[in-house]
Amino acid sequence: MREAGLEPLEPYTTTMTPWRCRCTTCHRASIPTLAKIRSGRGCKYCARFGFDRAAPARVYVVTHAQHGAVKIGVAGALQRNDRIAQHRRRGWTLFYEHHVPTGDDALAVEQTILRRLRAAGHGVFLTAAQMPNGWTETFDAARVTAAQLRDAIRAHQSTPAPPEPLTLF
Repeated sequence: MREAGLEPLEPYTTTMTPWRCRCTTCHRASIPTLAKIRSGRGCKYCARFGFDRAAPARVYVVTHAQHGAVKIGVAGALQRNDRIAQHRRRGWTLFYEHHVPTGDDALAVEQTILRRLRAAGHGVFLTAAQMPNGWTETFDAARVTAAQLRDAIRAHQSTPAPPEPLTLF
């Protein structure tokens, strides 16, 4: 961990167990596994590729008419790679996007809504072959509408703490 620029904040357990550390560059805490660090990963905040959890971001809703699907996702506001453009190339249409201060904020909104949907019995709708990037965040548009996802994002953002289970789904 130290060779990767991470200072452990708790004792080591196993290579696959999340290990709370602090980055010696940005001083943010995270919980990578030693296995991920050994595979070449480092601080999720300092990474020069992928989703920047410290930078401005957005939570979005896209729809796919042919698949009858809706998807919630996150992307950077100042894109390193434009996730929404990737979806457009595969036939998805942007329905809504909500800008938030950081990638961590975007992930918190997305994960809260996904947990609520799963608890309400909504499973993954598309396969990885149909939706290579983000298939686990897809839903049957006949059961979960784009407007419901948009409203859930707005409701999450309008309250200081995430509200308890929404009855929308």
